[in-house]
Amino acid sequence: MLRMVIGFSASFILALLFGVLAGHFKWLKTLLNPIIIALKSIPTAALVFLFLVIIGARYAPIFIVILISFPILYEAISAGIANVPNELIEASLVDGAKWYDLAFKMRLPLSIPYILVGIASSFALSFKIEIMAEIITGDTRNGLGSAISAAQKSDPSNMVTIFAYSLIAIVFILLITIIEDIVSKSFKRKY
Repeated sequence: MLRMVIGFSASFILALLFGVLAGHFKWLKTLLNPIIIALKSIPTAALVFLFLVIIGARYAPIFIVILISFPILYEAISAGIANVPNELIEASLVDGAKWYDLAFKMRLPLSIPYILVGIASSFALSFKIEIMAEIITGDTRNGLGSAISAAQKSDPSNMVTIFAYSLIAIVFILLITIIEDIVSKSFKRKY
């Protein structure tokens, strides 16, 4: 869970930075669009093997979570920033607002529903990707993926242990989804 949270947090920070800038500057969104499409189309298993060779088994799942969740978060944030009504932007510009005031004091708060959708759709996916990366790398210690991999290697015919660990993962993802729904509903009431 810790590796997934580290990877997801790093991905969110990067997506927030690039998403705010791309939502505000159309030329940057056009420039980043091919990179985002490429990141979304790279097979996850290929990334696991690539990072396994480059940085080793221990940290590969973190970087995989970053690369898988970044495009989802980036698109949600940049879409939220870009979809702020032009009337509000023009009124703020008439009042003398600078670009950073528009970006961080108006556009970012108004795009919170989009950001929450991006978080909801990428957080549970990040958890599943982390488990899959641990299973493939097999050397990350103390994770559900490592436990599943160890159970499969110790007795390939005994699927009970593998199903038990998978059930734990399902319960975690269910809890994460419930928490996301509660947070999302509380923000919808505020906005």
